[in-house]
Amino acid sequence: MPDDEKPNPLEDLRKGLGLLIRAAKTTIEKIPTGELEQAVMSGAKEVGRAIENVAHTVEKQVLRKPGVRVPTEEAPRADTSDGSTDGASPKPPAEAKDPPK
Repeated sequence: MPDDEKPNPLEDLRKGLGLLIRAAKTTIEKIPTGELEQAVMSGAKEVGRAIENVAHTVEKQVLRKPGVRVPTEEAPRADTSDGSTDGASPKPPAEAKDPPK
């Protein structure tokens, strides 16, 4: 190889990029990714829960129509014959007896 030849910059670039890519691949293979993957999955689950909670709260408090009661688990209170509301079921009305003919 004569001393007066100039180096080919494209060939140098190709060799340099090849070495960089090979070094990057080797480094990535040596990095433990199990803990990182687990951390990302855990974070994604927490973000999902947070979004679900926000959506539920918005639906419950903002999108609720006024005047519409949200159903609850306890039974509605019924008035008794004396006007008190003790939560007991109302007494069935007394059957009207037919007058004798």
